[in-house]
Amino acid sequence: MKLNILKAFNGDSILISFKGSTGTVRNILIDGGISKTYARHLKNELNALVTRGESLDLLIITHIDDDHIGGVIKLYEDVDLDRSFIKKVWFNSGNLLSDFFKSERDIKREVSIIPSDQAEASVGQGMTLENLLLKEANWLQKIVFTGYGPVDFYGSIITILSPNEAGLKRLNSNWQTEKDKITEASGDHDDFDILISELVQTKFKEDRAVPNGSSIAFMIEHEGKRALLLGDSHPSVIENSLRDLGFSSENRLNVGLVKVSHHSSKKNTSPGLLELIESKQFVISTDGTKHGLPDKQAMARIITNNPGCTLHFNYDGFYQQVFTESDHKEYQFKVNSLTQAGSTITL
Repeated sequence: MKLNILKAFNGDSILISFKGSTGTVRNILIDGGISKTYARHLKNELNALVTRGESLDLLIITHIDDDHIGGVIKLYEDVDLDRSFIKKVWFNSGNLLSDFFKSERDIKREVSIIPSDQAEASVGQGMTLENLLLKEANWLQKIVFTGYGPVDFYGSIITILSPNEAGLKRLNSNWQTEKDKITEASGDHDDFDILISELVQTKFKEDRAVPNGSSIAFMIEHEGKRALLLGDSHPSVIENSLRDLGFSSENRLNVGLVKVSHHSSKKNTSPGLLELIESKQFVISTDGTKHGLPDKQAMARIITNNPGCTLHFNYDGFYQQVFTESDHKEYQFKVNSLTQAGSTITL
């Protein structure tokens, strides 16, 4: 199983590939990063996939924040792209949520698109992502949450860990997007100069952002290998899901890789969650330019709970500033640039 951690600026875009039960290569794309991710990086990856004669067997849109859905919108605005290679889509749209909770649909929740050959589009006149997904007949018309699955996906098992029904209900009752929610920090990194030993003493406070609470997060298992793809999920939801699966501090989940939630926000990686997870590889997806992320506090918790682990960064430039010489002397961990070593991690 290969995980290609694409450069998605301050967002997420991850391409998972593996050989399915029949020997055919299967591909899953998780999110598209911000809008310019598509033209700069994602489009080339998808073109290469098609050139190899492969399909995008599943596109997962984890939630509605711009840094996850922006590149997907551009993908569907590209009138020159034949999207028949996309076989299935998971997307918990506003309309699906309204129907699930038996509330009135709200046109303002729909995702408007502007096709690349047009200057403008109008929501409600056919120019929406939802209508295109329906037209192309590959959108799973079900809410994807902890009550859905596990899914046998060409021999790999996908177990949904987030969102739970409560998180989706909050979003349905209080529809928010990234533009609406209050960010938890400025653009400055305010804890890089604080030692790991001090940061792990800080009391944990969980993320309360409604869109993040609706984020799809899951575990994928393939030929004995496991990876956790945590989107922007709330850690208490993941913790509860793992405990329901039988994992505990005495019986930790061993995974080959964890994509750290919400670009390593201190509010999305809790001590309680890390007590349940054992891994040697953690991926932090961000260029470090927005919302003060990544937080060193989250990385400090990861390092102290998983001695000897490697933190993988998909951007150069800022990660060399995160850890002090004292941090490296006191704790066993490594940092790795996916830019220098290649963006693909093989499990």
